[in-house]
Amino acid sequence: MKAILSKNRHKRQFFDIAILGISFYFAMIISQKEITNHQLLIPVVLSFIWYFTSKYTNLYDDFRTTSFVSEILVLMPNILFQLFAVGFIYFAINDHEAVRTLAIVYICMLTVSLILKKYILKQWKLYNWISGNDLKNLLIVGSGEQGMAFYQTAKNSKQFGYNPIGFIEDFQPEKLNGKFRGKTEDIENVIINYNVDEMIISLSQYEPEKIKKLLAIADKYAVRTKIIPEYFQFYSSKFKMDIFGHLPIITVREEPLEEFHLYMIKNISDIIFTSILFVFVFSWLFPIIALAIKLDSKGPVFYIQERWGKNGKAFKCIKFRSMVHNSSTVRENGKFNQTTKNDSRVTRVGAFLRKSNFDELPQFINVLWGNMSVIGPRPHAVQHSIESREQIENYLLRHLVKPGITGWAQVNGYRGETSDIFMMKKRVELDIWYIENWTPWLDIKVIIMTVYSMIKGDMMAY
Repeated sequence: MKAILSKNRHKRQFFDIAILGISFYFAMIISQKEITNHQLLIPVVLSFIWYFTSKYTNLYDDFRTTSFVSEILVLMPNILFQLFAVGFIYFAINDHEAVRTLAIVYICMLTVSLILKKYILKQWKLYNWISGNDLKNLLIVGSGEQGMAFYQTAKNSKQFGYNPIGFIEDFQPEKLNGKFRGKTEDIENVIINYNVDEMIISLSQYEPEKIKKLLAIADKYAVRTKIIPEYFQFYSSKFKMDIFGHLPIITVREEPLEEFHLYMIKNISDIIFTSILFVFVFSWLFPIIALAIKLDSKGPVFYIQERWGKNGKAFKCIKFRSMVHNSSTVRENGKFNQTTKNDSRVTRVGAFLRKSNFDELPQFINVLWGNMSVIGPRPHAVQHSIESREQIENYLLRHLVKPGITGWAQVNGYRGETSDIFMMKKRVELDIWYIENWTPWLDIKVIIMTVYSMIKGDMMAY
């Protein structure tokens, strides 16, 4: 199994390096550089640089479980390294003739070719997986909450290329609904009979001897194995070991944005990004949207709703009105009335605004006012938050940072209506993960994924 994975990685790496060489060759022709022996050595050097930078960025790791957008984001640093390398090489050999043209053409051809190649390959893989071909038989050891969640994700998300065959468990729970494949001591027979390719270990208790035995059997049959440490659950995705005097302590929750310099980086980035949008985009887009809303239905252009922000402080959230004026947000039972599919309250223009996320654009005004950030947990209506905090553990941790116009939960598919409590729990989990793992690069990734989702269209947007 490991040999096959390694072979696939090397094959993908070989094709990318071949594209690199072809791109450089055509860049030399277009820039009219003389093709000499030392010029032909440069793509060889660039290939070695690509090999090492791709190792550093893990460009060829875990292809099966990586989304297209994530692959492109990992690809970009490698291309930037190539740009710097070209400049440095020609500077070192003191050759300045047409270098700028060559570098621009090379990087453009390399970027377009690799993205196109990855897209075609991804679509071909997805077609195969949806058709039931080239699927990896997946066995899950343990039927706890994490194991069940992994099974559902693998079953419902064809882009991962898995065929979840069932569970190994020390007892036979009814909830497995026919997916019980045997007990732990039967694992060798299960691996053989079901031709298992990959295994997930998700035990509810820490049992080192059992894990050691499972890993030994997996290695015996070359089954690739991952462990979900369900038995080691802090209420945080990120914790840190510290020493207090001579005593070791664990900080259960750590938030990067508590650091003043990181907080300022995020705030300044928000203001600069928002200002650029207002000057170059919103200055002409807002009047067009406002006119469309006024022509489509009676009522104001903007819809202002009180929502909870950082530390639970209420603020006025601004949106383009997408519903009939004075539509009720409260049901007959007094509960918050979320927007549902084919909601009769949504206007014709409002349906487009919601589908494209354009209804959220006025919230950039909230960013300038300091109520919101460009990226962060989406703010909910006050009544919605009051109801959710009673149902969902750790719900209020979302409010440790400013809310965002888009967020990590939204780009991972958890947006729109959340009448299903599981959907709401997953949104909260992803929001908390974002808070604990924030980096400037993560914000850039969310922005790119949001734009990609807007262009592609989101089924959960209504």
